[in-house]
Amino acid sequence: MKQPNKFNSQLQQEILGSFQQLVKTLIKTLLEALMLEEREIYLEETEDYANGFYSRDLLTALGEVKGLRVPRVRKGSFRPVILPERRKAGLDLAEVVISLYASGISTRKISKVLENIYGAYYSPQSISRLIKVTEEEIKAWKERALSEEYFAVFLDGTLLSVRRNGVEKEPVYLALGIKFDGSRGILGFWLFGSEGESAKNWEEILRELSRRGVKKVQLFITYALSGIENGIKMVYPASE
Repeated sequence: MKQPNKFNSQLQQEILGSFQQLVKTLIKTLLEALMLEEREIYLEETEDYANGFYSRDLLTALGEVKGLRVPRVRKGSFRPVILPERRKAGLDLAEVVISLYASGISTRKISKVLENIYGAYYSPQSISRLIKVTEEEIKAWKERALSEEYFAVFLDGTLLSVRRNGVEKEPVYLALGIKFDGSRGILGFWLFGSEGESAKNWEEILRELSRRGVKKVQLFITYALSGIENGIKMVYPASE
């Protein structure tokens, strides 16, 4: 593998910027879905009516999430529990969303996160409904179909603070796809725990991209990441 150059450094900055924007989009999508389900639960238990939405912004560790559509009711004092009262997220929602989306569809993990948030406010049955909404949102994103062909795919890893038993730096694996018309976007991001980068992890990522429809990549752009060259040769042997 060639050493990092100016082109690679620019792409690395772009992939990290795209990742930040993606996480903010996922926060917005997931929060809006959960708030809507919260209102449905509230209306089933209260003689009240839906009354549209209002808009507000939320500041997270990865920047401002703008234009959240917050559901409201006609008569009561309904407020979605998932949404912090203050403009700044009291719970690091960026960290929560990264952990949920990157770690796979783990019902146990999702349950633990949402029970910590909702446990004092909703019944176990209601929390189960909120868990289902979360699972469906995450599954739809992680299994979405990708384009069949890309001019290039940029692969990189970055360290982010992830809260488990304590707060630790863990590698987040990132894939950015670049199409022939120059358009680009994050294809996925993954957490594999704190054991560090490995050939097995990169091969698993590449096989997932293949399962989701990526059949041809003209060029892979990477640093000298552990095991990545062998993984590319196994899954995409025709690529440069």
